[in-house]
Amino acid sequence: MAENDERTEQATPRKRQQAREKGQVAKSRELGPMAATAGIIAVFYFDGPSVIARVSTMTGKFLSLSYGTDPIAVAKVAAIGMFYILMPFLGLAFVLALGTGFAQGGLVIKPLSFEVDKLNPASGLSRMFSMNGFIELGKSFFKFLLGGAVLYAAIKKAFRVLPATQAMGVGALEKTAFSFISKAVLDAFGIFLVIALADYVVERFRFERSIRMSKEEIKQEYRESEGDPVIKSRIKSLRREAARKRMMQEVPKATVVITNPTHLAVALLYDKESTPAPKVIAKGAGYVAARIKEIAAEHGVPIVEDKPVARALFKQDLNSYIPEELYKAVAKIIAYVFKLKRKV
Repeated sequence: MAENDERTEQATPRKRQQAREKGQVAKSRELGPMAATAGIIAVFYFDGPSVIARVSTMTGKFLSLSYGTDPIAVAKVAAIGMFYILMPFLGLAFVLALGTGFAQGGLVIKPLSFEVDKLNPASGLSRMFSMNGFIELGKSFFKFLLGGAVLYAAIKKAFRVLPATQAMGVGALEKTAFSFISKAVLDAFGIFLVIALADYVVERFRFERSIRMSKEEIKQEYRESEGDPVIKSRIKSLRREAARKRMMQEVPKATVVITNPTHLAVALLYDKESTPAPKVIAKGAGYVAARIKEIAAEHGVPIVEDKPVARALFKQDLNSYIPEELYKAVAKIIAYVFKLKRKV
């Protein structure tokens, strides 16, 4: 109970998808049969008199032995005739029932699995006497009583109409029977449709409640989908370290390192044969700047102090060419470096 009380958050899309993959959707078992019944009623509404007439004609031919006396031949004719009569009912009922199931939860294909627990009689008894079992039993008993009441009302009305049918012809009797059956079916359908819709609302509520999540479960799902923040931070740190190492490997190739003098260091590469402009191949602040200067000194790369230029170059992206507004200032520094190299 305490665990359910902690589940106060709405299910995430991932949680809903996992529930769907397990075949868990908000679905009422009442709406499918009601949709099928609606299909049967629709066929009766548009083609009811014709259906009753065909059944009457077939019955008359059976009684008059128009189909012969061979039982096999008669059964064959009866099967074919009833198939054509019932095909519209069954076809439309199947389509509507399938469509209702799809509308409630979409196409759900539950993976096949053999659950040993379902073969355990104790588990079956526990499910039978669970709260859900009592709820389903109560619903069934209520529908039984309601159906009995509807049937009783229909029979009571039929007994009032029955004496008047003795003086009717076949045509009038067919119309009266059709009207009586239609009224009884529509009354029953309307009542049970309301029950089915109410059952769907209840099932929807129960389903939403069953897939609620605790705040800890939402955090855990986020960690699983996005990655543990600690691990992600560690990965970023390792990537930065790897990038820094690659950058430091480029420092010995630099033409000049321009400093701030102690806080910033930017290494530039310029080769008039291969580069259209000086290129930032390494940069850093603090410890990284100090390391760049150490490597430059170890490999004989000239180090020049120029605070404004160092600050401007530090803002440029790594492996990018310097902007035109810095051409003049950097050109003076590179010319100075080349002059030193010629003296050496």
